[in-house]
Amino acid sequence: MTRTMLFYGHVASNWGDLAINAGALELMRRAEVDIEGSMAVLLAPSDQFRRQAGFTLKGMKQLIVPSDGRARGGRDEVELLIDYVAHPHRFAEDVGMADVDLVVLNAGEHLFESATGENLIDLVWRILPALAAQSLKKPVLLLPSTVGPFRTSFGTALEEFLHQGVDAAAYRDLESRRLESPDLGQELPVLLDPGFFVPGLRAQEEENRDEDALGIVLRPEDMGIRPGSRRSAFVQNKLRDSQFRSSQAFQLFSSVAEAHLADGGKVKVIVQTRADREISTAVADHLTEVAGSDRVELIDPTGFRSFVDELGRLGALVTSRFHSVILASSQAVPTVGVFSETHGHKMPGLFELLKFPDCAVRLDDRSISAVRDEVDAALSTVRGSIDEIHNRIRANRTLVRRWFAEAIASQETTTFDTSALRIEALALLYRAGLERAQNESLSQVLQAVHDLRDADSRLDDNAPGAESR
Repeated sequence: MTRTMLFYGHVASNWGDLAINAGALELMRRAEVDIEGSMAVLLAPSDQFRRQAGFTLKGMKQLIVPSDGRARGGRDEVELLIDYVAHPHRFAEDVGMADVDLVVLNAGEHLFESATGENLIDLVWRILPALAAQSLKKPVLLLPSTVGPFRTSFGTALEEFLHQGVDAAAYRDLESRRLESPDLGQELPVLLDPGFFVPGLRAQEEENRDEDALGIVLRPEDMGIRPGSRRSAFVQNKLRDSQFRSSQAFQLFSSVAEAHLADGGKVKVIVQTRADREISTAVADHLTEVAGSDRVELIDPTGFRSFVDELGRLGALVTSRFHSVILASSQAVPTVGVFSETHGHKMPGLFELLKFPDCAVRLDDRSISAVRDEVDAALSTVRGSIDEIHNRIRANRTLVRRWFAEAIASQETTTFDTSALRIEALALLYRAGLERAQNESLSQVLQAVHDLRDADSRLDDNAPGAESR
């Protein structure tokens, strides 16, 4: 049986990330991978979320990198990455890659270059396992992922590597294929996200469904891994000033929910991740003022399975969360996606893959009434077409299983010269290391000045004749 090494197991508060883990594990089980002999590598996981993530990787051994325990975010991390990129076999040795048959990249949405370059270090960690696998002549498989855009010569080299240096790779949305550079050789297939393979995804029995309940799973605009952590923190703090009422997402989802309540329905506001908790609470509080607590419910699941089950019991769903679309649609719940440009291209690309492109509605800087009209039209479409969508999902699952099984059976390795990619990565890492060193030095100087001032203040307080304070 094939033993795999999965890079990386997602560890986060986001149930969508854990859906990728659970689906990837199920894909491997179906392909008769030796799960107990396989390894899930975790990238500096938070202890706070590791237990929940462990449930979605059950059966696999787990390994944490950096293996020496050094913290992420400092100059030491950059120095380690420089060594690994220059000598990929050292990373392979540190994680025990020689003991497995196949390296699986579980990238999700992490393969892109942000406009600010903020995600460079994370991006290098994401491709490092493939470079290490090449050094050992181990086959590499990239699970269906959202890819791009790329903005630098490093990105160009990376894109070429994904097409020509990885043994099997796929997109999970059609927009990623549109973004790819020309002349890269054979087109990558577009296949379903691993989240579609979470065990137990099926239409709920009628007695378990609440057809009057409209689900709302929302996120603030201009926040997430693409805008970056600094921008996301700035936007979150700015929206707090208005209790999120200045947010376009708040205004749109409140408007959609109010219309449903006016028609006599119920609304369930469901939280997918910690980052959405505040805006979800604000929307639920507002709707409760409008219609009362008996018809509005805020649901903040404490476990992954309860999140999946809550989605499956809805009559319909409007969401700006990608994996809420996946997990609800896979349970035959009519679902409309809402997206902003800053959230990336995965949402429209998914609905185009499902052949219902008009059911992904763009928000951005548009009038709420115009967007509401499009959401209403999309809801009408998906309600009338959910059987077709659900059947298409089931048919496409078969394609992914076949692709995955064939990739495992092949065990062929691609020959690709990674020197250009590694040189570009090293140049950017060197620059990032200098910036981090400067920042750390400045922080040390500022701390020293602060300590000196504190010492001077204490001396003044103890001087003869000093006034008591």
